[in-house]
Amino acid sequence: MIRTALASITLSLMACACAALPSTAQTQTTSATSLPPNNNPIQMNREGPATRSPVRNLSPIAGEEITTIRYWKIKKGTYPQFLRASQDGVWPFFEKIGARIVGMWIVIPPPEGKEASPDYDEVYLTTRYASVDHWAATRDAAAMGGDGPDYAALQAALAVRQSLTIETKVTFLQGVVGPLPPVYMPGTGEKFIPAP
Repeated sequence: MIRTALASITLSLMACACAALPSTAQTQTTSATSLPPNNNPIQMNREGPATRSPVRNLSPIAGEEITTIRYWKIKKGTYPQFLRASQDGVWPFFEKIGARIVGMWIVIPPPEGKEASPDYDEVYLTTRYASVDHWAATRDAAAMGGDGPDYAALQAALAVRQSLTIETKVTFLQGVVGPLPPVYMPGTGEKFIPAP
């Protein structure tokens, strides 16, 4: 029971910890016109229907957990469509093959800060993987999850995201999460007077 509670706390803490962790030396940058094979939904397991079938998986392989922060520059105003494709098509399959989505966010201007670009929106996605090898294996998603209807939904969703993407890059992080989640406790506004 304590282990379950700690696992739940650890998962909720990951989002706040990612902002404070230094990135490792590995960063991969791509643009819509020059996507590497592992980022292109057309190329990702492109021979799946001919070479894949149902999959039976090995027991989980221990590794040193990593977190990725993926950045996108996307067409202005398309974040709701981008998020919906992620939630409906990408995340279910990736969670099926062991990745854990922490969340996806659109960058907003800070109070009294510089306004967002009128030309594009910026999006961040944080995902946890069991190891760097786990992340690499997800580049051929059908090899771990099969090529059924959910794989077709993944491919369709990745194609939507690619059509909205101007630029993307991924950063790999390794570290620890803090012991407590963030807590916001504003004052009540009550007035206090000295006791008689």
